[in-house]
Amino acid sequence: MTRYGKMAKREAAAALQEFLDERPRALEELTELLSEHGGDAVTLDETVDSLVPLWRWVKSVLTEQEAGATLPESDAPSWLRYGIGTEPTLSPESVAMVDAVISYLCRVVERGAPRARWRVGHHRIKSYMWQNHPVLANDSEEVALADMVPGTARGQVTGRVPSVDDKLARTAAAVIERLNGANEDMDGEDEPIVEVEDLGDDELRGRELEVSLREDIVHEYSRVVARMVKALKEEDGITRVIREDREVLLVATPTWSIERLQAWVAGYLEENVRE
Repeated sequence: MTRYGKMAKREAAAALQEFLDERPRALEELTELLSEHGGDAVTLDETVDSLVPLWRWVKSVLTEQEAGATLPESDAPSWLRYGIGTEPTLSPESVAMVDAVISYLCRVVERGAPRARWRVGHHRIKSYMWQNHPVLANDSEEVALADMVPGTARGQVTGRVPSVDDKLARTAAAVIERLNGANEDMDGEDEPIVEVEDLGDDELRGRELEVSLREDIVHEYSRVVARMVKALKEEDGITRVIREDREVLLVATPTWSIERLQAWVAGYLEENVRE
């Protein structure tokens, strides 16, 4: 099976159409899943706020893959087949649920950013993380919405990286804002390059700080971010760095302050994105 990054233009165009063709049925599946699994509190009104009760419900019904129960690649939705190929964590039922949630997330973002249109992801840099992926785009701003849900679901179902109820809503709001502001120059952005929040102490992982990177930095300089994560792991006082999402890191540290970590990350990025 050809992966997104290796596709020719015609293959990528066909994969985009396949993804779009899958969305209506997957959206119908979400309504059925809500009915079957007690999601009465969820109202699918296509608002960002509706994603909060939806994700709360999804977290309660996600299940991990059992031994020997791997979803055959031929039965997987296109974003999985052409992405990583085989699902490593989620049960087949949960893959279907994630696919359904992706469809609803698409609908919410489409409504919130009406000028955006679907196209094949492309960028001049060779390491572009969404090359040939189906992306919702406005001018140069591109977002692969199918990539927004699976990783978070895997972290949730294993318990390694549990997510808050408004995780999906915050993601959607940020995406809508970026797609609606696609004509703004990157240098004129008011959004800081990095924000750090103290999540407090976890019984298993200790004290954690959450690092949120500006989305355009992650897209444009994915290799720099990968090198930064590796370098941060080697710093004294940093016990673990987990990539929770494309733009979110969880940093376990008993000694670093918010200010120290924010200054370190900002300094690294400001120095290296000019390479």
